[in-house]
Amino acid sequence: MPETSPTLQAAGRFGGRMALVTGAAGGIGFAIARRLAAEGAGVLMTDVDGARLEAAAAALRQAGATVATAVADLAAKAGREKLVPAALDRWGRLDILVNNAAFQGERRPFAEVPDEEIEKIFAVNVTAAASLGRAATVPMRKQGGGAIVNVGSIQANLPVPSYAAYVASKGAIAALTRALAVELAPAGIRVNSVLPGVIATDNFTRELDESGTDRRDGPLTAALLGRQGEATEVAAAVAFLVSDEASFITGAALPVDGGRSISRKADPFQLSFGDRTEPGNTE
Repeated sequence: MPETSPTLQAAGRFGGRMALVTGAAGGIGFAIARRLAAEGAGVLMTDVDGARLEAAAAALRQAGATVATAVADLAAKAGREKLVPAALDRWGRLDILVNNAAFQGERRPFAEVPDEEIEKIFAVNVTAAASLGRAATVPMRKQGGGAIVNVGSIQANLPVPSYAAYVASKGAIAALTRALAVELAPAGIRVNSVLPGVIATDNFTRELDESGTDRRDGPLTAALLGRQGEATEVAAAVAFLVSDEASFITGAALPVDGGRSISRKADPFQLSFGDRTEPGNTE
């Protein structure tokens, strides 16, 4: 079960506003849902893992949050199409959309990636964000505005070998964010993105453990700040971008990477997994 404090003290910044957060059962998505709820928003949390999602929502409800859940597979059209209606049925409005859910696929050379995996990566990471964004604009236009944040990645500009399809999908998210910012500005809908670097989530830790990486030498990061980021730090950036404090910001891509995107340090994260760029090399 995700950790949370005994009580959530709503600061009221998002009081009366309703949010939809995808991939909210854990990691960055859970941190985003928790932060928005802590500041007064009602949050529809969605994820493909129903049991984990309910545990996450229960933890937030116990802490005083107003949340609802909807299990959905974003790789499927039916899963994508039910979410905005679910939010409207629950609260009658939608002010904030956070497209956080992502599928990376298996880490392997591009020559070995099957079409089915590429299609799923783009369905979850790009098609779902576009579909949800399109659906969310309907109530947002009627309300006179809203805010959308897409969770991208610094990998769109700093690719990691053997994740080509995932990297390409995040490049598409960057372009989609800019395009929607231009198109939706007249309706008062702001569209921005955050670009996480290496974030210390459970999934990241699990991947390191499966790789056999020895972490006793320190954090695996080339970030200028010398550490991995926390999911709560990404959530803070998202909360800022959807708040009134960012009312003059749209089309922006905010790195949350500790300076990794401008660092010239060797990347121990990449080196820890070995060279998997050649077909058949799984060392």
